[in-house]
Order: sequence, then structure tokens, then C-alpha cells
Amino acid sequence: MRLFVAVNFPARLRQKIARLSRPLEEAGVPGQWTEADKVHLTLKFIGEVPAAEVDPISKALEEVAGSFRPFDMKFGPIGAFPSPRRPRVVWLGVESTPELRFIKDDLERRLAELGVAREERPYQPHVTLGRAPREAEAGEFRRLEEVARSLRVADVYRVTHLDLMKSQLGSGGAVHTRLVAARMGPRT
Repeated sequence: MRLFVAVNFPARLRQKIARLSRPLEEAGVPGQWTEADKVHLTLKFIGEVPAAEVDPISKALEEVAGSFRPFDMKFGPIGAFPSPRRPRVVWLGVESTPELRFIKDDLERRLAELGVAREERPYQPHVTLGRAPREAEAGEFRRLEEVARSLRVADVYRVTHLDLMKSQLGSGGAVHTRLVAARMGPRT
């Protein structure tokens, strides 16, 4: 089973985020744009695990989520990996708050105890808006930065759950299914 930990958003916010790709597409920026139902913030990509490991991973996620209070998430500017001039991924930034960094660190530590490889790259929280086609030429992205400057999501989202997600790859792309919604905050 292919798993990841995510913060999922309500439908209206997912649609608002997904609509950011329209002006980019209209400006001729090539991309395979993320559909609204797949919009999320990945906290930790776990990868392929045997079904027997899902329960311990779920319990670890619930422990981490339970040790943090709900917090507000704000969105930042649009960016790209590795660069806007030659992107592989176009994304919406997420403010890197202390809560988000501490949750990420605790998840990495707790899942490493279960044998999940730690992420070595620094965490840059983001929501993927789209992926650039491999065959795209650098010149096709010349308007990306210009158009992206005017695009914003002013919403503040209250994070109350961390979700364990299953990702099934198919011919129509990945299908994401929530396996566990781990509520944040102490249990009463």
C-alpha cells in the first residue's frame, strides 16, 4: 500500500486553490494541473508499506496529532521546484509556522522508529498546483513568475486533523483515499 500523511482541505478551499492554475494555463504555462479533489498539503510521503504496517503507522500518527493543538495555516506565494525558469513542480506556498515544523519533525522521528526512511531534504510546505511536462522547453515558462505574482489565497485554514492517505496509481492518475483522520489535541 502506498501511503502519505496529509492535511486535507474542505471542498471550497480545494477548488479555490485548484483555480489558481487557470491564469497560468491561460498565460501558456504548460502543466498537468492538479484537480481540486487531489489538492492537499503533504506532511510526509511514506511510500509502499505492507498492509500489516498500516495499524502501527496509524497509531503513531494519532500520537503525534494528539500531542499538538489545532493551529491556523496561511498560504503564501506561488513558487516552483527547482526554479520558476525550469520547473518540474508549480506550487502554492504554505507559511512554515513553528507548529508545522514541530509536527513534521515529530512525524519524521516517530515514523523512523517504525522503519520509515527519514526525509533528508529540508521541508518546504507547499500544495502542488501542477507538474511540468518533461518535454516542455524553458522558454515556455517565461510568464510563470509574472502571472504568479498576482495570485493569492487569503484564506486561513484551521488544521484540526492529520490524515493518513492511501494513494493508488492508475491510468487516470492517482486516487487518494483517507484511511485515518487523526484528531489534533488532547483526548478528553
